Amino acid sequence: MKILVVSDSHGDLRNLKEVMCIEKPFDMLIHLGDILRDEEDIRELAGENCTVAMVRGNCDYFSKEPDTRDFSLGNHRVHMEHGHFLPGSISSISYKAQELGADIILCGHTHKPLLTKVGNITIANPGSISEPRQGDGVPTYLIMELDNTGEIRFIPKKYE
Repeated sequence: MKILVVSDSHGDLRNLKEVMCIEKPFDMLIHLGDILRDEEDIRELAGENCTVAMVRGNCDYFSKEPDTRDFSLGNHRVHMEHGHFLPGSISSISYKAQELGADIILCGHTHKPLLTKVGNITIANPGSISEPRQGDGVPTYLIMELDNTGEIRFIPKKYE
């Protein structure tokens, strides 16, 4: 199973459209917020055979998406949220994951990619697909691959 994870498109879907073409086929699209009223357009772009999971970001004032989503994926429990309510430090985020019973936290908000592991907890931020803030200024996203044994491989990507 292939999962495309993006965040912080801020109403600009040009890069997301290109990345979707590059990464097809994928089975699931996760958007971690700051969508700015593009939920239906994103669902249409993903197609009817693709599962789409989105959460509301701090700029999504009128969104009907939830603030968080929790689900099982293979051998893992995933918690996804935009990130503006998460504690500031990596160790605090890992404690929150433990409280939630999750071993994967997916979040956005910072516009900077991050992939780190604290104990058995993976914290992943795909960065921003349209407004990157890391030094090189290149839009980023994340691919998650679920294998037949239920394990997940994380592949950070740049859209150049």
